[in-house]
Amino acid sequence: MSVYAVIMAGGKGERLWPASTPARPKPFLPLGEGGETLIQATYDRVLPLTGRERLYVVADSALAPRVKAALGLADSQLLVEPQGRNTAPAVGLAALAVSLVDPEGITIVLPADHLIEDEEGFRSALEAAAQAGGEGHLVTLGIKPTSPATGYGYIQRGELLGSAHGHDIYKVKRFTEKPDEETARRFLSAGGYYWNSGIFVWQAARILEEIDRFLPKLSQALKGLAGLWGKPGWEDALRRAWQEVEAISIDYGVMERAEDVVVIPVGFGWHDLGDWQAVWEVLPKDGAGVAARGEHLGVDTARALIWVRPGKTVATLGVSDVAIVDTQEALLVADMKRTQKVRELARQAQAAPPEWDKLLKLDTSGMLEVVAGFPDQCRRGLELGEEVDLPPGLSGFSRVVCVGMGGSGITGDLLGRLLSVPVVSFRGYRVPGYIGEETLLVGVSYSGNTEETLSAFQEGLSRTRRALAISSGGKLRELCAKRRIPWIGIPSGYQPRAALGYLLFTLLSVLRRLGAAHLDLKEALEVLAGQAKALGPGSPGNRAQAIAQALAGGVPLIYGTNGNTGPVAFRWKTQINENAKQPAFWAELPELCHNEIVGWELAERVLPGGRVVFLRSGNDHPRVQARIEILKEVLLRRGLPYLEVEGEGEGEAAQLFSLLYLGDWVSVYLALLNGVDPTPVRPIQELKERLAQL
Repeated sequence: MSVYAVIMAGGKGERLWPASTPARPKPFLPLGEGGETLIQATYDRVLPLTGRERLYVVADSALAPRVKAALGLADSQLLVEPQGRNTAPAVGLAALAVSLVDPEGITIVLPADHLIEDEEGFRSALEAAAQAGGEGHLVTLGIKPTSPATGYGYIQRGELLGSAHGHDIYKVKRFTEKPDEETARRFLSAGGYYWNSGIFVWQAARILEEIDRFLPKLSQALKGLAGLWGKPGWEDALRRAWQEVEAISIDYGVMERAEDVVVIPVGFGWHDLGDWQAVWEVLPKDGAGVAARGEHLGVDTARALIWVRPGKTVATLGVSDVAIVDTQEALLVADMKRTQKVRELARQAQAAPPEWDKLLKLDTSGMLEVVAGFPDQCRRGLELGEEVDLPPGLSGFSRVVCVGMGGSGITGDLLGRLLSVPVVSFRGYRVPGYIGEETLLVGVSYSGNTEETLSAFQEGLSRTRRALAISSGGKLRELCAKRRIPWIGIPSGYQPRAALGYLLFTLLSVLRRLGAAHLDLKEALEVLAGQAKALGPGSPGNRAQAIAQALAGGVPLIYGTNGNTGPVAFRWKTQINENAKQPAFWAELPELCHNEIVGWELAERVLPGGRVVFLRSGNDHPRVQARIEILKEVLLRRGLPYLEVEGEGEGEAAQLFSLLYLGDWVSVYLALLNGVDPTPVRPIQELKERLAQL
């Protein structure tokens, strides 16, 4: 008789908010006796009974990557639901998985978020339950109550059927939903009642029989899925099936209605940890009854729970019977006796989506309108490039050196991804010493007055006669006229960072005429036009707004790939800096794998708001793609959230520009969430004014 275990990694843990959130629910809190997470403790606790190969975990698609990373599971061990549908569908999916390899296999089903003090006693009880399950019973473990708790369902035992491994086995007489306190006291006085642990044991085939009897719609769905297991089309079929099945608990759907249900009373130090008071009860305490997880300074403090994130200290003076939970997301201060009501706060926190209609009014300078016009800028830029008068002798170069700063300087970085000759983008007052007649020097300054660009461009002109410049006017235009250098004029009236379509696509058009660019930009322009509609204010399912919400309140770490999306990652970083007025950082793969990932070790302490964004493209090297998959697991283990953002379209240019344009939208929506107008850049203006006085 083979024994399998299925860990149910669901549940919101709302009463443990703000430590427990949808992105980091209760099973991932470090509440195990050794400081490990509850799900890790559950996995380790049951492993001796099953071995790794017979241990499964059920999780929804949002949580599955975190589960896999935390436990090091093989794909075959992770049963992924499209979305959580309560415990009956999850149990059915697990039973189907076991039945396909071993229909008579004994299956232990247990939640991922319990704390067990006596692990040997726990395993002994499960061995007894496995024996009873092998005889065809549906088995549940009943916890011997120690108080008239109202947070659990109760099981009333019936006649004694026998024993196994020193544990009595009783027929279940009745299940009772969570009672009021008076009823719970009556149960304790009467005896023969136990808390419902939510731990079940049965043969896979037996529970499928009962599901067929009491939940025919779920049974029909499972039968339809059986023939597709592990085959193409499985995920689509499961998604369709899970849209139709009823969201119902296994207790209510089957156990309370089935006939051959037995209970084994147990007392192995079981804790559901249903609220912060329950957590306080199990944590070690000092002489005053203070249980502290993290740095705490206390004077005249008694009977308190202090939960502090790494790198932070909580100090208390003259308080008692209080729970203080400090996380990156929120600070909770609650009367210990009322922590059951923390769920209400958690739901308020989740039930407040941004009021975009009000936030849009912050954009008093019209940056959203400018961003919406980016595709038109790109088309017009290509036309302007065709109109430029290019003198003979300008072609024939073997490299391009672009000099530019800020929103203009990114132009050179992007050209480096798109031209058929090497491009160096240079930011500063000087130019590299290797510039010669084989170099095309390109000066890029939207205003035409950027002092670093003017200095570098003039120095470069002393080394090469091949040069051109682009601006809306200013001193750069005057310099070109004086030196008889081709100057490309573009419309004025924009912030430099908001004129990228004109700067980049005009130069692309010119350089294509000079034989340095061979890209087909038709698909890219079509994708950009589609994005302008899909990402604008009021568009349903707005991807940019969703990403902005995920980044709000944190510090974005934007990761691109060398030779591909690296310049776009830099653009995301600078747009978030200038538009959203907040810190953001960027790095490139694979280089960051040789340094930055080590810095993640203390990220939760020194950068608790870190949020990684992977910019992904079909043109990434296969080994880079493999690195990203590994890094995602590492991030999850470190408790760092991440997003993956895919480029749109098929071609290289379409994917690159779609990622860039998405980042522009994200930065503006993030500004609105931050409560600021995206357009002004007062620190930059102040710096320029101060420099002008020197």
